[in-house]
Amino acid sequence: MALYALALIVNKESAEDRAYIDATIQRFELTIELFWKLLKKILQQKGVEVVYPKDVIKKAYAGKLIDNEERLAMLYDRNISSHTYNQDLADEIYARIKTYVPLLITQMQNLKECSL
Repeated sequence: MALYALALIVNKESAEDRAYIDATIQRFELTIELFWKLLKKILQQKGVEVVYPKDVIKKAYAGKLIDNEERLAMLYDRNISSHTYNQDLADEIYARIKTYVPLLITQMQNLKECSL
């Protein structure tokens, strides 16, 4: 549901509106938080214990649950946007979010197929 909400907002044409950009970044943060926690749960079901988000992403990649390490870049952007606020940096992250959404959608479809 969070990914769907993010996909909806990313496709709107209000890129000049500061509140819109901030809302998009907030939805991105929530989506990435849920994504790494889902991966953690899947890894735990496979007997792999990990605690930290970065380790979860690395183990998921090593275990072929995710298809590339670009997910680390997403996690990095999520961490930066959550812990600091710099408008220029926020604008850069906002631009990258548009490229992350299709990757996340594909990744979630792959995870769904693997769990069937």
